[in-house]
Parts: sequence; C-alpha cells; structure tokens
Amino acid sequence: MLNHKLLVKRRLSDGSSINIGELAENNQGIFFQYNEHYLEHYATSIAPFTLEFNDGLQKAPLTPHKKLHGVFADSLPDGWGLYLMDRIFRKNDINPKTVSQLERLSYIGSNCLGALYYEPELHLTEQEFEQSYTIQKLGQQAVEEFEGVETEFVEHLMNAGGSGGARPKINATILADGTYTTKRDAVGKHCIIKLTSEKFDLKHEESLVEFCCMQLANACGIETPVFDLFDAGSGRYWLRQDRFDCVGSNSNGRLHMISASGLLDAPFREPSLDYVDLVKATQVMCGAKEAEKLIKRALFNYLISNQDDHAKNFAFLCSDNGDWTLSPFYDVIYSPSPYGQHMTSFDGNGVVPSKNSLDVMARHAGIKLKAVRQMADEILAVLSNAQAIFSNAGLTKSTANEILKVFEQRKKQLDI
Repeated sequence: MLNHKLLVKRRLSDGSSINIGELAENNQGIFFQYNEHYLEHYATSIAPFTLEFNDGLQKAPLTPHKKLHGVFADSLPDGWGLYLMDRIFRKNDINPKTVSQLERLSYIGSNCLGALYYEPELHLTEQEFEQSYTIQKLGQQAVEEFEGVETEFVEHLMNAGGSGGARPKINATILADGTYTTKRDAVGKHCIIKLTSEKFDLKHEESLVEFCCMQLANACGIETPVFDLFDAGSGRYWLRQDRFDCVGSNSNGRLHMISASGLLDAPFREPSLDYVDLVKATQVMCGAKEAEKLIKRALFNYLISNQDDHAKNFAFLCSDNGDWTLSPFYDVIYSPSPYGQHMTSFDGNGVVPSKNSLDVMARHAGIKLKAVRQMADEILAVLSNAQAIFSNAGLTKSTANEILKVFEQRKKQLDI
C-alpha cells in the first residue's frame, strides 16, 4: 500500500506545524532522517537517547517495536486501538499481518497523542463521521466490542479511540456549552474517557478506584491530569481526564510527548525497566527536581500496589524550545499483578524497594535518603485517610477493604 516516504511532522504549542523529517523502509529496515530546516531551528532530538540530532540516516532497531524507532512506535495504538485497526483492515479485505509499521503510521495520520503526526494519510473509507453519537452510546458500543460482541461502529470507535492504551477509551472534546463531541477538529478542551468492563479485574469499579487513587496522589503533592467522573448511566462511571499534551487557549497546540518505552526503546508488555534507570534518565534529560518527583511516584506506585507500572506508563513532555519535564502522573491505580511483581523493578527487586535501592535513586536525584523517608511518611499519612475517599466515591465495602488490606501489608514491608 505504501511505496513512498512518510513525512513526520510536529504540531507546536501555538497550533502551527513543522516538518521534522522522513521515514522510509527498504529490505534492510526502517530509516529516519531529520529535516535540515528542523535541525537549524530546534535545539534537541525528539528522542534524546536513541536518535542522534544530525542529518544522517538512522536505522531503527529490530526490536522491541517491530523494526520501528521507539518515538514513532509511541504513535501507534496498543491492545485496544490495535484491535480496532486490524478489524478495519480486515473489513477492507486487507490481511493485518501484511501491513507494515509505516503503513500503520500512515493510517493513524494525525489521530495521535502528542505532537507528532504523519503524512500522507492512508484512507481506507470515505466515511465523514457526520452523524453524532453520544459518549454514552459510543462507550457502550466500545465495551461490547471489547467484550466480544462485534459492532458496526468500528470506524467511529477507531476515530474516537485514537492511539495508545491497552483498554477501551474515547478521545473527546468538551465544547464551550459543556457538551461532548468526538469530531477531531472540534474546538474545546480535549480529554480521554476511560471505559470499564466486566472483563477487568475491578470490573465496573475500575474508574472509581482510579479516581480515588488519583485523589490520593494529588493529596500527596503528585501532579496528575485534571480529572473527574463521567456518568455513564445505570449507576456506572467512567474516568475522564484532560489531555496534558494539548495546550493553548483552544487546546489546538501540542507538546511533544514520549513514553519511557519510546525514549529507551524498551518493551512494555513485559518487565523491562528499573526505577533506578528511570531516575537516572529523568535526571539527565529533565534535571534533579524532576528525578526527585519520579522517586515519589515510585513510592506511591509501590504503596498502592500499582504493579502495572510498565514502560508506557511513564512519559516526558517537551516544549517548543526543547525543555523536557515529566508528564503528569497517569494510569495511577491499584493493580496487583498475579505474579506479585512490579513491571518496573526497584534496583532489580520487583516486589519491594529496599533501603539500598531507594538510596541509589536518591543519590541520582541529588537528595539524601532522609528526603525519601519524608516522602514515604507523607504518602503513608495520606493513605491512612483513604477509607473516607473510598466511601465518598461509592466503592463497595469489599473492594475498599481489599485495597486497604494491601496498603497495610505494603506499609509493613517497606523498611527505610
């Protein structure tokens, strides 16, 4: 389908765009080359650890992103979006196994999270999506599709689903009158609505639990996206959060975003990272203050048993002038692994951070272990009041008690 180069473009914070470079593929692999104008006018690489900031041809590694550079692999969907994409390919008599990574990027086009987008776009249908459906209707169709009931709404779901994430969600825009739309060019506040399913471990309480965990994180002084609960009807709620990559008065500007997976070419479907390495990378790219914030997030993930802390659940944002910061904390939820291990380990230990591992992290962030103890004390003080937050959110007693029990176990295991 794709027999030409793919332009990589970047939307800036004011809504304007610039050509970053080109992607091309031959029988040796996929190659990227920066645009000379971009090199002259911008100060840093879009992937500081894996892409050299020069005009040379740069070949992508074979793994872990199927011959694609990690920063561009971030633009492609994960489980849910990939499933929808493959459904659409099959609907158009295309075997998904024959579709290249560049063809997938071309199909995603401008429907990406972050500032990067790709031209020319590959259009498989001429559907204009003029008919408007409520978020509740689209959400219900998405959940049914996720649970195994095929829907004719698949193109609408792909248009609203965007890229990123293993579980079903909807990208929407809140208009000036407070109503929602899924039209891509709508002017308003861009947000993500995370759906729930009976197939989740927490079933339809998942959004309520994540809502509570984000409240607890905020109470600890950890920045998250702006969030609230969206009433899905029938006594169910979905988590709604602002898109932190969207900036400007009409949210038409973008900040470049890269996940730890994209930054370090790290796989995210299996354990591949260590918090020590993440702190080191954050310190190098963003500075000591941001590295210190990451330590606090590591402690919080441990104490609330967020063991789904894989390489795509950490991200970094870049301003137009090349300044990098940690993104707000996202996918913050009680999610114990059946293996009892964190996806991101603590200096090699996937179960519990040792005093030594926290000391190593502290030194890389330029702080003392005493400061890490203070972080832990602050988080524990906030978690001691979690019962009230769970009650206010309407969690069932059994779910609340299960989480509180794990809090207590983790508190006893932590020795710093």
